[in-house]
Amino acid sequence: MWFKDIFNPRRPTATPALFDETFLRRMERLSLQAQRTLRGRPASGAHLSRRQLPTTVFSDHRPYSDGDDYRYVDWNAYAHQDELFVKLGEIEQDINIHVLIDVSRSMAWGVPSKLRAAQLLAGALGYLALAHNDRLYVAPFDDRVGREFGPAQGKARLIDMLRFVEGVRSAGVTRLPAVLEGYARRHECGGLLVLCSDLLAPDGLDSALRAYAPPRWQVLVVHVLDARELEPELLGPVELEDSESGALLPLTLDAETLALYRRNLAEWQRGIEAACGRRGATYARILSSWPLERQVIPYLRTRQVLT
Repeated sequence: MWFKDIFNPRRPTATPALFDETFLRRMERLSLQAQRTLRGRPASGAHLSRRQLPTTVFSDHRPYSDGDDYRYVDWNAYAHQDELFVKLGEIEQDINIHVLIDVSRSMAWGVPSKLRAAQLLAGALGYLALAHNDRLYVAPFDDRVGREFGPAQGKARLIDMLRFVEGVRSAGVTRLPAVLEGYARRHECGGLLVLCSDLLAPDGLDSALRAYAPPRWQVLVVHVLDARELEPELLGPVELEDSESGALLPLTLDAETLALYRRNLAEWQRGIEAACGRRGATYARILSSWPLERQVIPYLRTRQVLT
């Protein structure tokens, strides 16, 4: 009953359900591209690790040591060299997946809203984490991290995860450095962090990413913007209101002012992308109007975030 309620597009809610079953079945063919340097638990996930352990599928050897399992001895090598070797191979592991959703007031702007785009992406990536037996954490944030979902593992937690993601609401202002630094302290084991935000914060992203250095962390910054933020549809005298602080800015928009706005916007985005590069993070900009399956997912595959 709950499964049908969550995915039924005709259910009486203000917004449509996040996904249907057909979409999720197609998503299951994909996986998150995790770096091998991340440390997880062996033999329970689908991500390759740099660590080598005794295995029947092997790529290397080491001399036998007391206590090694005889199942992993290379008896063919013993027959030729009269010495015991253990077969070693890359192990598969699960990892921690952390999805942070910006729920500050600026994310409520647009049709569809930037928050809705972030919810869709968080739900899709969360599903991939659960489907591949990773440990999933999802948390909304504005000036602080809200109630977290997780750790969750396995597809049995799918409905709970989607219900949690669909239930987040926008409020407050963004404080990226304080939020990210505090979150990293609570999750010292690291993992793959996905940050979904419009990055409209008074504090810069560069300092916020210092706590997420490789190889313990792998970071994907998904920059969610509305098309009208890139190409404003306003002209003449206007009064702009900051959606988070409420500050008012009266000005007259003409061609020269809009041209200056576009130059500043491009410089701001280049600065964010450069900050991600300096900190070893992947930067991906999406528009809130992009269809998830037809545009966002293919784009993330070209960025080698999904395989």
